[in-house]
Amino acid sequence: MGNKGLATQTQWASVTRLLCTLVLSSVLAACGSGLLQTGVTPEPAPDLFSPLDRPAEQYSAQAGVATGADAFAWRVLAVRAWLQQGQRDQANALMAELDQVATLSQRPVVSMLQAADALVGQDPGRTLQLLQGLDRTRLTTSGQNYYWLLKANAHEDLQQTVAAASALIARHAGLAATEQDGNRERIHRLLATLSPPELRRAQGDDQSADANGWFRLMSILNAADLPAAQRDWQLASWSSSYPEHPARHYLPGTLTTAPAADYRPSHIAVLLPLSGRLAEQGEAVRNGVLAAHQGQSSRLSFFDSAGNDMAALHRQVLASGADFIIGPLLKDNVDALLRQDPAMPVLALNQPAYQPGLAHLYYFSLSPDAEAADAARQMWDNGHRQPLVFAPANELGRRVAAEFDRQWQALSGRAAILGYFSNQAGIEGDVRRALSRRPATAGQVLPVNGEPGLVPEARPIDAVFMVTNAAETRFILPYFDFVRDSRAARLPTYVISRSYLPPGEAPMGELAGLRLADMPWLFDGAPQLKEEVLSLWPNASTAWLRLFALGYDALTLVPQLPALRQGSPAVPALTGALTISPEGVVQRRLQWMEYSNGDWIPPGQQ
Repeated sequence: MGNKGLATQTQWASVTRLLCTLVLSSVLAACGSGLLQTGVTPEPAPDLFSPLDRPAEQYSAQAGVATGADAFAWRVLAVRAWLQQGQRDQANALMAELDQVATLSQRPVVSMLQAADALVGQDPGRTLQLLQGLDRTRLTTSGQNYYWLLKANAHEDLQQTVAAASALIARHAGLAATEQDGNRERIHRLLATLSPPELRRAQGDDQSADANGWFRLMSILNAADLPAAQRDWQLASWSSSYPEHPARHYLPGTLTTAPAADYRPSHIAVLLPLSGRLAEQGEAVRNGVLAAHQGQSSRLSFFDSAGNDMAALHRQVLASGADFIIGPLLKDNVDALLRQDPAMPVLALNQPAYQPGLAHLYYFSLSPDAEAADAARQMWDNGHRQPLVFAPANELGRRVAAEFDRQWQALSGRAAILGYFSNQAGIEGDVRRALSRRPATAGQVLPVNGEPGLVPEARPIDAVFMVTNAAETRFILPYFDFVRDSRAARLPTYVISRSYLPPGEAPMGELAGLRLADMPWLFDGAPQLKEEVLSLWPNASTAWLRLFALGYDALTLVPQLPALRQGSPAVPALTGALTISPEGVVQRRLQWMEYSNGDWIPPGQQ
């Protein structure tokens, strides 16, 4: 084909130069070993994918005198050698024999040989097609190394550089130390041809942590116009985030700048929607930031993210001399900011689809997914062992239910029971079906905290977690009593902030005993601050107060971010007790309250 990849070109050039030598050595070796004579001494077969150190004729001769698995292995080695020597006819004749005798466990090996033959025949698309349906779990480590090498070569021939590098990165850990240097150099050579924007676009949750580390580092190294100080800062941050990464080999010997052990910024840029349809939400966060900033010496600058190109906004931030960023508020804007690769710490006020786990990036949101995970922890701590999750059958409901179930399985080793509802008319039937369900993983073994688990025994439902808003909760909860038996004790029922009702309204008997998780700020937290806020904004809604608390806590957290990421104790705050995961995600433990006679009170104080 007209434009081969680097490794493929080298391979074929080597074959051309060495072909005469291989033929000559074949004759000499055959004469010396007696293979041209009638008697051949059988040898134990090497690994199927060991380095080729003989001509194909010698492998074929051994295949002729071997039996069983050894005969299969020698034939595989002979096919590989014929292909390396460019003799596809001999290779295909032997592959036809293998195709007839291969067992089920040997079929993936035959498929890989066919894929290798397609690559020699300059049909890399066919190579990838053959590899796509292959069951890699049946391959040895060396077989998997060969699989990834074929993928890399095929993608490179197709000029799919990111995919080729990804295959080599997946191959790296399985290689012997003596082979890793060459593999690492090839990855570097491939990625060195890509621009920083291409490398930033390549990062994502569909890539491994090692691949994202490679793409991130090379996007820095390939940025020719990056100021030296900014480059050093980003490299130091990368080094801190990837202490064991194989690409550390390409870091400069000395980094002049290292990320601070804590953050004491002199100028904080806050990126919020301050105009347009989300201006009210942006103003709520802005007022929270300003309230928390009182008495501090650092400078604040607010930038309107509504309708502005994030690349241009980032340039404005850099021109302002800011050394820390809070925001943006919207997921799409967070994604766009991270693509600019800011050379300063960032506390984003949302969680994008892909969250680079870099030492200077943090994510703080009020997502219902995180609240569901907190509900799972609370229910486990309260002694429940088989919860039912009842959620709307829409994207939000299924996502939040899945996050609860993920956290529950991590704690218990068994699945929660998931039930869904569609509309009011079918609620009774939906509740009946949900209460009759069993765990999806019944009879399966589930690990707990990384340790082998046991087959979970059948358990009755002992609690309910509802992913509902306040109106849905009021409507649905009585159906659980009715369907089960109105005389039976109500199942303990838990909800999150979507079901919050302001205290002081007319009591709703149907909600008696309902357990709700929300930020302490909405209950009795920081009463003096709340009094001041309500005096300035007497018509503030619950949603406005939540966003105010988000801004307040974001500014307050800034100097504590690195310590929290390293595992320091939780910080009491308006939005909850705050910790930070190793990935930089702010995690909230909420305050749990119980509904009683129109008010929210601590559980057990009725």
